[in-house]
Amino acid sequence: MLLFIKQAKYLLTFTSLLLVSSLSFASTSTAITPTDPAYVIHTALDKITTFSSNSDKVNPVKLRGFIEHEIIPHFDFDNMSHWITGRYASNMSDNDKADFQRNLRETFLSSLSKHLGSFDAKNTRVKFFPARYRGPEESFVSTSIYRPDAPSVRLDFRMRRDADNWKIIDVKANGSSAVLYYRRHFISQLRQYQRNIRPY
Repeated sequence: MLLFIKQAKYLLTFTSLLLVSSLSFASTSTAITPTDPAYVIHTALDKITTFSSNSDKVNPVKLRGFIEHEIIPHFDFDNMSHWITGRYASNMSDNDKADFQRNLRETFLSSLSKHLGSFDAKNTRVKFFPARYRGPEESFVSTSIYRPDAPSVRLDFRMRRDADNWKIIDVKANGSSAVLYYRRHFISQLRQYQRNIRPY
């Protein structure tokens, strides 16, 4: 299992573009309070807009540092890893789980670093919809993204309460889930690994 996890640093173009699109849209004037789940998205937006306006975005080290310290913490990788591995987690050691979560986080970080440096948010417009709640601990923040050079995209952020904060546990683009994409890839790679080690 550990060998499989180390081999699981795959390139997920769909997910990386999804995340960059979801976090890099033009600001709106809608007033949102810190208790609203959408506040997390607005906070990330403000940080990215400010960072994208200076020259640091073309410096790979500063870009990676910005994403690691300002954007990545908005994601709940523990929850995401648990959902992706599902029942297979029972066959994973604590070290395996930690390695998987670390690799998942690194994949997100690397993908965002690759695409965010050249992304221009000035020509992108976003429309927010009121947050929807599934009990007190889970919510959904939906947006529509408009760009002059592409069809509009519906983005749905699945959020989970973490103490007094809300964290992102999934993003859907026009109904396509990033976490589900990871889960399918994980299962596919796991099955391939099991076939490779099966004795003849």
